[in-house]
Amino acid sequence: MNRFNIYFTILLVILFSIVSAKGVMAADRTVAYFKEYYCIECQGFAGYPDGYSKTYHPESDYIKIMEDQGITVIVYDIQTDDGANDLFSAYNKKYGNDTSNPTVPILFFGNQFIEGADDLRIAINNNSIYNESINPLLEVEVTHGGAFSNLKGFAGFIAVLGAGLLDGVNPCAIAMLLLFVSLLGFTENKKSLILVSITYISALFFSYLLIGFGLLNILSSFADQADIINTVINWFIFILVSFLFLINFYDFFVSRKEDYSKVKNQLPKWVQKYNKVIVKKFTNAMNNKDSKRGLISILALTFVLGLTLSVTELICTGQIYVTIVNEIKYESVGYSYFLLLSYNIMFIIPLVIIAVVSITGKGIMSTSNFIREHLHIIKILNALLFLIIAIIFYFRIF
Repeated sequence: MNRFNIYFTILLVILFSIVSAKGVMAADRTVAYFKEYYCIECQGFAGYPDGYSKTYHPESDYIKIMEDQGITVIVYDIQTDDGANDLFSAYNKKYGNDTSNPTVPILFFGNQFIEGADDLRIAINNNSIYNESINPLLEVEVTHGGAFSNLKGFAGFIAVLGAGLLDGVNPCAIAMLLLFVSLLGFTENKKSLILVSITYISALFFSYLLIGFGLLNILSSFADQADIINTVINWFIFILVSFLFLINFYDFFVSRKEDYSKVKNQLPKWVQKYNKVIVKKFTNAMNNKDSKRGLISILALTFVLGLTLSVTELICTGQIYVTIVNEIKYESVGYSYFLLLSYNIMFIIPLVIIAVVSITGKGIMSTSNFIREHLHIIKILNALLFLIIAIIFYFRIF
């Protein structure tokens, strides 16, 4: 081998080494990082160790540190970014994070994931993430969440508020409230009547909120389970809301003709009788002239009555509630609780207004007649809501 060939071979080796080194340096190290805007840990991880303060500390910005290491960090905010929550669920499912409520911050890299800011900092400092990120991210299949996908968006939030408000004007809940107020003859003091009514409504609110939390936890446990389970749930809701659409549409026609005896979507007769017996016994005990109960005792009894009646009323008022909670389960824990709270606030607003108007203004009979005269409007609005839900679930299934 002559000297030229030797030099040429050495040059090729050097060039090959440089190209290979560049190839290694330019390796596609991509990781997926999920956070929440209102997550204090996430704020600190991104260089804002004081939480929501505007003081930025570059040395605390571990996202930038990873980027300086040559890692491409794709950041998703599951509270504000469209579709991020569905993607978050898909990543957790793919990577085997089987907890019912996975938390943020969390980083997916290679075939691994790390959850929690402290563990992430350790892994970044010891180059574990850098070394493992040479492996590509696992491919995930995104399945869109609820029928009201992106409830975190403004339109979804308004949909939840509207559903809560519509559920609040449900004739079942209003009828029981008016019956309760009409039987309160123990005082003519309107302020006391308002206080008792608000206590009763507050009991409904807290009872429904607790029921919602329990239902949310149960349904959330199925959110990332086998597709067959979610398919069964989707079919059940589709059949249920389709049936409720037909019933409410029928009720619209009969209530428009003022043939109220034929209204189908209401509490069963035996439940109505049971509720009336409970309310009458309760109010008779309070109206007893020999009773020395103070206002505090009366309010405590009122609260217990509200808790009791809320369970029986759920047969009639829970139809929309269950559907909305089923969609809320796909959101982050904090935001799902916020939506649940917002729904229940809207649910009681009509009841508060009706109670105040009934006591201070037109009276029970006038308010009851007004609700009855406009029952057909309530029914058609319920029918339209159930129809929209049925259509959305139809396209989800088929």
